[in-house]
Amino acid sequence: MESSLSRRRLLAVLGGAAGAVAAGPVGAAEALLRPRGGRAPHPKTPTEALRALQAGNKRYRQGKLQLRDYSPVGERRAAEQKPFAAIITCSDSRISPELVFDVERGNLFVSRIAGNSIDTGTLGSTEYAVGVLGVQLVMVLGHSDCGAVKSAIGVVADGKRYPDSKYGAIGEVIDHVVPAVKSLPKDQRNLARCVPANAISQASELSRRGPIVAPAVASGKLRVVAAVYDIANGAVSIVR
Repeated sequence: MESSLSRRRLLAVLGGAAGAVAAGPVGAAEALLRPRGGRAPHPKTPTEALRALQAGNKRYRQGKLQLRDYSPVGERRAAEQKPFAAIITCSDSRISPELVFDVERGNLFVSRIAGNSIDTGTLGSTEYAVGVLGVQLVMVLGHSDCGAVKSAIGVVADGKRYPDSKYGAIGEVIDHVVPAVKSLPKDQRNLARCVPANAISQASELSRRGPIVAPAVASGKLRVVAAVYDIANGAVSIVR
């Protein structure tokens, strides 16, 4: 019995070593996301934070997710959070930032609203992420086939209206996207151009907001970027 157990232990050790060799060296961006000393990972600069997200998205597109943890939350996560980036994205059910960027829970502070726009909720949440939690990167993440952008195009191009009596607050949400559509020439007001234009517009708006975000950007402690997620192929493209 002891001999059999010893052989099993040996095989387990050898198997673990072989897996480590097969995995190869961990890249710089992946190393930034590896938990150290039981604490949540935290890239040190906005550039490192963006590179970590880009590296994670590359793994996601290749089907080589590395940083997934499906265990129960546990005491460490219950006691603290230390996200390195804030994401403002759409409420669309096809988008999961933690999966798209291959990061474990506790790394991203995510705010959602249809059309990934800047309203009181997304602004206040992001200000908290910057001012209190110390994130170094904010990404406004639009996506292909966005219903809110489609609706805003309808408002601008066809005079579509969303009266409160019938649509409740839906019209207010769409109104946040309308200026981005109007900023484009009439012959460019299609979904492919309006989605990135909206992400850029919202990111620019956020960058100018005081008293928390704008000073952090000016000091170099924070970077605000706009990006678009392609639902069909899983790629995130930086557009600003």
